Amino acid sequence: MRQPMIDRNVPSELSAERVMDDVRHLSVVIGPRRPASRGEREAAAYIHSAIRALDGRWELINQPFRTVPGFRWRIAPISALTGLALLGGLGRSRKRQLVSGIVSIGLSILSRDTFLSRPTLGESWLARGESQNVIVRIPPRRAIRRRVVFVAHLDSGVHRLTTNSRIVGQLPRTLGAVTLLALVGGVLTTLSGRAQRWRALRTAIAGLALGGAGLAVLDETGPDVAGANGNASGVAALLALARALHSDPLENTEVVLAFTGSATAVGTGADTLATEYAEAWADALWVVVSNVGAGELCWVTRHGISPYAYYYPHPDAVRVMERVADVRPDLGLMGKTMLTLDEVANLRDRDLIAVGLMAYDRVTGHIPHWRRSTDTIHEIDPQTIERAAQTLWTAAQVVDQAEFWPPRP
Repeated sequence: MRQPMIDRNVPSELSAERVMDDVRHLSVVIGPRRPASRGEREAAAYIHSAIRALDGRWELINQPFRTVPGFRWRIAPISALTGLALLGGLGRSRKRQLVSGIVSIGLSILSRDTFLSRPTLGESWLARGESQNVIVRIPPRRAIRRRVVFVAHLDSGVHRLTTNSRIVGQLPRTLGAVTLLALVGGVLTTLSGRAQRWRALRTAIAGLALGGAGLAVLDETGPDVAGANGNASGVAALLALARALHSDPLENTEVVLAFTGSATAVGTGADTLATEYAEAWADALWVVVSNVGAGELCWVTRHGISPYAYYYPHPDAVRVMERVADVRPDLGLMGKTMLTLDEVANLRDRDLIAVGLMAYDRVTGHIPHWRRSTDTIHEIDPQTIERAAQTLWTAAQVVDQAEFWPPRP
């Protein structure tokens, strides 16, 4: 990639004061925005009104879809079926052992897909909640030669037990371990024979799998959270970028702002977005912006809450972020692995040029107030969101001014 001279002058539309107005409206005036809820729909309506007031000529697309309301709808059935299958294989019948073992091994594959945000079999029958994406297409001054898609989810989640700061680091060993339990339990059951080898171990694995199902259900019974950091901060950063581009459009790069729904449930919004536009926008840079309201900014170098289902950004997207960090060292931007299950998974599953922009707590290394009741506007650092908005502005400039796109190593 040619190293263009990037203008470091920051548009006034990216100032912290203006960004915080949007965070306040989303997290305080509207409040909790559970997937497929009235609050989420009000957030989508707020985007519509904000964009129409800014520029009525921009193309504004509403993309409705149906979704299940929570992650438990995916992982709990798989975990419960794993436990039941392993219990069914505890007898001496070789036929039952083989069937139970094969079923459990198959469920281990499905659980890995779940941790990569892939829909499970029959999920469409359960999807009853109505959600939507709001897509804004901002044209450049001249003909469109390139495209950048910035993605931020509208919804907020619920207070979770597993994201407590003292135990969130154990997610890969609790819910994230379902894949390993199903695989090991299935293999041991298949090889157990009439001698019923490893019976105690197989019983314990079955119990752990059933316990995982219970944990998945219990984990989503907490109260709704205001979602100031996750993800009013990301939405506000995109709206700030829209205001800046209204005043100063790019030369040849179309900017798409995709405000997605149901991200904190199962990522259906990003999946719907990618299903419709992946082919047409295959050469675009996709940046998922979430939880950028407190802490230090980073692009995520490895995502995942299961050690058997990690996923990674596209190398070309990483080159853009590295260039942003080089041009604007004052942003404090760096690459970092993060414990997260986010919409980058849906985009990378289609091999899109995608990367995630997040913020992390310098002490814990995790997302501040991630899915916690403490995720309120009082915990937001306006300067962090301002730096996030400036990061998006600079990334768009880097793409627009690059000699080649996609970038060359």
